Amino acid sequence: MTFWQENYGFVKEVYDFRCSKYLEWMDNIEAIIGKVMANTQYTAKEFKIIKDTFTSLCRDLDKEGTKSWLDMMLEKLSAHSNDGDENLSGRDKAMKAQEKKKLEAMIERHTGLMGPTMEAQSKVVHYSECYAFGDDIHPVMKVLNEQRHLSCKEIHPHNMDMCEEQIDKQEKVLRTIENQSPIYNELMKRGQKLKANPNAPSFLEREIKKLEETWKDTNEKAQIRISLLNDAFKDWEVYEQQRQAIYTPIEALEEQFKTYKRIYDPKKGTDWLERKKKKAEDFKKTGVEIYTVIKGAFTTIVTLAGDDKREFMEKEINEIDERRIVIDKVDKMLTELTEFNQKLHKFVDALAGLRAWMMPACEKLNFITTSTDLSPEDRVKEIFDLQGQVTERQPLLEPLEAEAHALLDLPGEENEEGQTNETALGHMREYNTIKDTIQELHDKVEIEAGSITQDQKYFAEYLYGVKNFKPWMEESETVAKTVLVKPAKLEDAMKLLEEVKQFDTACQENKGKLDAASESRSKMEKQSKADNEVETLNGRWNLVKKIADERVTKVQELCDTWAELQKVTEGLTETIANIPGSSTPDVASLEVIFKKFKEINDKKVSLLSVV
Repeated sequence: MTFWQENYGFVKEVYDFRCSKYLEWMDNIEAIIGKVMANTQYTAKEFKIIKDTFTSLCRDLDKEGTKSWLDMMLEKLSAHSNDGDENLSGRDKAMKAQEKKKLEAMIERHTGLMGPTMEAQSKVVHYSECYAFGDDIHPVMKVLNEQRHLSCKEIHPHNMDMCEEQIDKQEKVLRTIENQSPIYNELMKRGQKLKANPNAPSFLEREIKKLEETWKDTNEKAQIRISLLNDAFKDWEVYEQQRQAIYTPIEALEEQFKTYKRIYDPKKGTDWLERKKKKAEDFKKTGVEIYTVIKGAFTTIVTLAGDDKREFMEKEINEIDERRIVIDKVDKMLTELTEFNQKLHKFVDALAGLRAWMMPACEKLNFITTSTDLSPEDRVKEIFDLQGQVTERQPLLEPLEAEAHALLDLPGEENEEGQTNETALGHMREYNTIKDTIQELHDKVEIEAGSITQDQKYFAEYLYGVKNFKPWMEESETVAKTVLVKPAKLEDAMKLLEEVKQFDTACQENKGKLDAASESRSKMEKQSKADNEVETLNGRWNLVKKIADERVTKVQELCDTWAELQKVTEGLTETIANIPGSSTPDVASLEVIFKKFKEINDKKVSLLSVV
């Protein structure tokens, strides 16, 4: 019996133990490779343990000694099996073959692990640096997040001191962030370098991005907060300054308002109002500009102060608003005084107009009633003309009286003491004088008009109408006898047509005046023995009207013919111009157009000769 036969059981036990250890090593190497290659965020300390474990397992990565020993032992065991193969049962033979396959499977598995293991070896050092980077950014991230929180937390400074205090705190935040800048820049350079490695893990990019975004967001929020606080502080300064400054124009307007009054001299009142308006506008403009600045500053500071302080802070604005009412009072009073001045102007101008008419009217009445040179018919005509003027102006007096009281009486309770302004009293005296004078003039005219019979009135209208018609008649006869200037072109003919039409229209209008004179004479109950000149004037008018009608007819026909000739001439010119470019010119059509042209031209020449 040989050594292997004697110790087969022991050797087999050792062989199985070494196989199990070989399998355990491969299980461990697979597990640790999984941890190395896992997309998991480890701390640097956690990954160092994984790295050390992995490095330890990889010290005898090839396991050549183990594989050689197992292979040798399997051969020895197989040889022992073959020596006594005829004595083994079928079950033992199957177990021997199974052991052979098991060893081959382990070696094949080991061979398959070589690739992942080599890959993990190539990455584990870089991964270790990346996890260390992840640990190193945490302190910076913590500082940045703390400063961001300080820049975002609610603050409600509601006075300048509190605002200044918050500015100091925020400047400290900015200094803290600035102190992190070298560390941040170094980390970013380190991160970019790690990221450039092809073996960089996916979590590295997330860590770099998170650091970059946190840095950017923290800086932005810190700058927004300091800008907000600085603006608020400036607004507080502006608010405090302008809140006092606005009372200067307001108090000036209040003093101005006390001086406002009615000026009863329209011219002086206009000049006075212009000066007051200019001053008020300057003060109002200044006040509005300051108030706009105050409201803008207040909007910023009250927003920062918060709703809890709004009611308290708005008391100061409400106080300003109450004083600003004077601006509306000034506007309203100046508008009322302007309207008063405009009405006073109109009232005084109306009085002046009545006086300008009244005095000559009184003189005219005196002349009519005392003159020995005035013909009876002219006297009648002048009396009735003056009566019409008086009747036309009398209705103006009542509205003027109402306007006088509205403008010149003192308002409200002041009127009980009576008006004392000498200018206003002068306007009232002027109105009363005009009113009494016109009434007196009316009474006198009515007496004179009452002494005139209806026949005298009709006869006066007849004589007046004839008298006014004769100058026109003589002038029209001169025009009718004057030969018309022959036009040289169509435009002149059109102008001549307009002139003869105007003359014809004047004939018709003046005939109406002559007919009115004739109608007045026919209404007389007792006819005058004087010759009726209307019949003679009618005959003269008929002759002039006949000439006017003939001229309108002839010149109208001349214009129509000339216009048609111009149109035919344009057609003829166009046809002749197209002949050189035509291969078969239409000569017959040209002859027809030319014949028509000649006929119309002859007609125009004929009409022109008789115009």
